[in-house]
Amino acid sequence: MAYYDALIAKWATLTGTTAQKLSAINALTVMVSAPAHLNVSDIINAITPTDFASLSSLQLQQMQFLLQSSGNVNASPSTTIRAVFQTIFAGKTTTLNNLAALVAPYDSATLPWWQASVAQGGGGLSSPVNGNDLVNAGNLT
Repeated sequence: MAYYDALIAKWATLTGTTAQKLSAINALTVMVSAPAHLNVSDIINAITPTDFASLSSLQLQQMQFLLQSSGNVNASPSTTIRAVFQTIFAGKTTTLNNLAALVAPYDSATLPWWQASVAQGGGGLSSPVNGNDLVNAGNLT
């Protein structure tokens, strides 16, 4: 039954018929952070030519170190790479905005409530809620 604890709790907040509640719970979404694996060329193309030309030798070395991966860079929320890029491009608003736009879809991804993990505020289920789930959760109506 613990598998359905989130469903039981969310179900109690819904109103209407069973069909209306099923429709409502399957329409719910949760904002989550998703792993941001960016292509190196997308990152480079987000840097304005003027900002790139103004980088010091040390900053260029730092960028080379950060981008030497096999084509993808993990720029997920709270990663070191984000902080370093913000430092390298401090005061370079256009480049910072371009880089922020690259990661924005990952910072505010939306998942259906049923699919988001319980830790993310969702139901942690493997498929949309259906009648079998209601029975397995204790005959919810």
